[in-house]
Amino acid sequence: LDKGQKTALLISEMQTGIVDVEHSDSGVAQQINARDVLRKLAAFAEVCRAHDVPVIHCTIVPMKDFKGFPVNSALAAMLKKGGVIHAGNPLSGIHPLLKPHEDDIVCERCHGMSAFHGTELESILRGLGVETVLLAGVSTNIALPGIATEATNRGFEAVLVEDCTAGGTAESHQSQITLHLPLLTTISSAANVKAALDSRA
Repeated sequence: LDKGQKTALLISEMQTGIVDVEHSDSGVAQQINARDVLRKLAAFAEVCRAHDVPVIHCTIVPMKDFKGFPVNSALAAMLKKGGVIHAGNPLSGIHPLLKPHEDDIVCERCHGMSAFHGTELESILRGLGVETVLLAGVSTNIALPGIATEATNRGFEAVLVEDCTAGGTAESHQSQITLHLPLLTTISSAANVKAALDSRA
């Protein structure tokens, strides 16, 4: 992390009905559990708060009955068929282990595949003076590459906090972090980012 650059943590789609194995049998939930991402990310978010790095929770919450939700991809069809992630369902909420703090920001969208789509995320980041975004959460298959691409398009630098992320399978995650995401982001770890933040303090 460059010492002069303002940084923010973007936590993607860490919602109970997506990442909790008690409520989802998806590969993403299984990988979150296997990689112990909830615990690691909760700890990393605290590190960010301690360094005055804004924490922004980016969520997908379609309207009730999926009104206005275009089913134009296999993933959108899966989300609608699952029928869990939508307004009014508590399982759409952010997982309790990552419950937003008072100063955190929640940036919610009702359709689309990544956090900048149809939201005020860019304006929020600009207003905060952010130049570098730390990416965490799910998934390294779709949402995180999407955020990385859109952040790059908008002139932000991106750092993927790899041990605080997961994909649909271990294999797809490994493929993304070795072949694709390095073209858009710096791949790092929570420990290395913490060390960089400590050195800036």
